[in-house]
Amino acid sequence: MLCPQCGTYAGENDILCPGCGVLLNHGENHEEGVRSIRQGRRARNAAAAAAPKTTHHTGRIGASRIYVDPVAKQDTREIPLYADPQVFNSDGTPLVTGYDRPAARSVYGDTTRQQTMMPSHRRKKHPLSKHQVNWSHVAIVMVVLVILLGIGVYLFLDKTDDGQKILARLGKDATASAMWEVGYEVMDTGDIDKAIYLFETAREKDGKDNINVSGLLTLGSAYEAAGRVEDAEALYREIYTDIVPSAPDAYRNVIRILLATDRRAEAGELMQTAFEATGSNTFRQQRMELLPLAPTVNLTAGYYTEKKNITLASPQGYDVYYTFDENAVLPDEGTLSTGSIFLEEGIWNLRAVAVSGELVSDPLKASYKVFMPSPQVPGYSLAPGTYERRQRIWLRPGKDNEKDEDITIYYTIDGSTPDADSPVWTGEPFYLPAGKVTLQAVAVNGYGKASNVLSVGYNFKFNPKPKNSYRVEDTANGLKLYSTTREDFQKAYGKGESMEDAYLHGINEVCQKYNYNWGYATMAKTKTGWVLADLYFTTSQFVGPRGTGIGNTEEQVVSQFRDMGQVASPSGNRGLYDNEDYGTGKIYLNEDGTKLIRYVAYTADSHEWQLDYELGKGGTVEAIRMLFIP
Repeated sequence: MLCPQCGTYAGENDILCPGCGVLLNHGENHEEGVRSIRQGRRARNAAAAAAPKTTHHTGRIGASRIYVDPVAKQDTREIPLYADPQVFNSDGTPLVTGYDRPAARSVYGDTTRQQTMMPSHRRKKHPLSKHQVNWSHVAIVMVVLVILLGIGVYLFLDKTDDGQKILARLGKDATASAMWEVGYEVMDTGDIDKAIYLFETAREKDGKDNINVSGLLTLGSAYEAAGRVEDAEALYREIYTDIVPSAPDAYRNVIRILLATDRRAEAGELMQTAFEATGSNTFRQQRMELLPLAPTVNLTAGYYTEKKNITLASPQGYDVYYTFDENAVLPDEGTLSTGSIFLEEGIWNLRAVAVSGELVSDPLKASYKVFMPSPQVPGYSLAPGTYERRQRIWLRPGKDNEKDEDITIYYTIDGSTPDADSPVWTGEPFYLPAGKVTLQAVAVNGYGKASNVLSVGYNFKFNPKPKNSYRVEDTANGLKLYSTTREDFQKAYGKGESMEDAYLHGINEVCQKYNYNWGYATMAKTKTGWVLADLYFTTSQFVGPRGTGIGNTEEQVVSQFRDMGQVASPSGNRGLYDNEDYGTGKIYLNEDGTKLIRYVAYTADSHEWQLDYELGKGGTVEAIRMLFIP
C-alpha cells in the first residue's frame, strides 16, 4: 500500500510507513494501495497530491514540491518502486531538471522561486513488491537441464575422438583408434603393462581387415620393455611373414634380437631374406660385416679341353667345405677341402663355403666344363670286300691325329667291340683269318678320349675255315644240362659221398649238391622234377665236350672250337670269338699265372650254358665245369 501521508510504498507486514513513520491502516487503504500500484504514474500523481506542502528552508515561499526522504535510501529491504525517482511540482506535474544533478531556476516576473533538485544519492528508493517463486517449474527446468546435459555428455563421449580417448583413459570400452592413441600416451609415461593391454585390445578390435602395422611394431617394443622378448620376436616375425613381407623395421627388430641372443647364424640368414624382400642394401652390408668372406678358387670357371686341378681357400683362414652336388646342403653335406681337387672330363658345378663356428659364408659358385677333344676314327689299309687269299692289314691314326704321338689304337677281329682289354696295334701289320671277319678299331688320346669305332667287314675264302663255336648240343659223357634227371644221373654215378644245400646264380630254389671223389653234381628243382644244373669233375672219368678232357693243353682245347686268331691284350687275356647269336669264347689270365678258358652258348629260350676249362700253372687242364645259367 501507499502511505497516505507521504506516498511511500509500504509492504503488507509494515506497521509504520518506511518514509514518514506514520501508523498505517492496512484495512482502509489496502485496495487503494493495490490499485495505485496497478495504475502506475497516476498513482504517483495521487501520492503527490496527498503529500503536504513544504516551504524551502530559506523562508522564501516557493513552488511546493515533493521529494524522496533521504532516510528511505538507507532501507535496502526492498527494490525501489521507481528506477529513477522524480521531484514533482505542487500541481502534481513532474519537475524537469535535466541531468540527475541539482539545478536552480529563477522565474523572472514571478514572486516564486523554484528550489534546487535534491541530489540523487539522497533520494528515497521505492521498494518493489515481492513475487511468489514457482519451485515446481524450477525443478522441471533443472531436470530438463540435467537430461540435456547427460545427453550431451553421452554424445560427446560416444561420437567424438576426444570422448573415446577419455573412455580409454578410464579403462572403459572405446574405439581401436582411441586405444592406440591412449596406449602411446601411456607408453610414454612408463606404464608398460597398461600400454600392452590397450595395444592388444586395439589389435583385437581392428581384426584382420584393418591392421595397424605401426601400432604392432610399438606393441613389440612394449613386449621388449616388459621383458617378453619371445612374444616380441614372434610378433615381428608375424608382421614380415603374414602381414607386410617388405616391412624393414620388423626384420631389423628380429635381427637385433637374434644378435643379442647370440644366434648369429640365424641372423645372417634373415639378413639375406630381408635384403631379397625389401631390396635394402643395408641388410646386405650388415650381412657382409657379420659373415666370413666367401672362399676363393685358383682356377677361373669356364671351358677346358684337359683335366684340371683346383684349390680352394678362405681369405680369413677358415675351413672350406665344397660339393658338386646341386642338392647337397652346405656345409653339413659338403666335403672339407684339404688339398687340390681333380676335375676329370665332364661338367662340374662347384659350390663352396667358409665356416667360422656357426657362421657360414655366402657360397662360392663356379662351373667348369671339361671336354677334352676326341681323336678321329683310325684309318686302315685294306678295303672291305671278299678275298680269295689271306691278307694282312695296317692301321693308322686319323688324318688330324697323324702328328699326335699320344694316340693308342685298340682293335679286335673276334667280333667284340674294342676296349681297354683288347689288343693294341703296335704299328706292325697283322693277318686276318679265314671266313667272315669284322675288323673293329678305336683310337684313344692322352686324355682318355676315345674316337668312334671303326668297323669294316671282310670275307676270306681260303682254308682252313674256323670251327664252330660251343653249342648247347655239346655234352660230357652224354650228360645234358637242365635235361638229365637226378634219377638217371644217380643210376650211372651213384648218390655220392654226401649231400648239401647249394645256391646257383639265377635259381631261386635251394639246390642239392652231391659230392663225389671226382667232383660234384648239383641238381635244381623244376616243375617236372630234379635235373642236372652244374657238373664239376677233376678226373678222366668224364670226357668233356668234343673229346676234351683233363690233362689237355690250351692249344688242344682251343683247337676244338672257333678261334679267330686274335692276339692277346696287354692284360694277357685273348678273345677267341664273340658272336651275338651263338655265344663267346675267351681265355683269361689269372693273377697267379693260371688260365681259364671260358665258352658261353646262348639257347633259344635266352638261357646260357657255360663251359670252363681250368688250367694249372703247368698249362694243362685240371678241372672242367659245365654250368646252367637261367
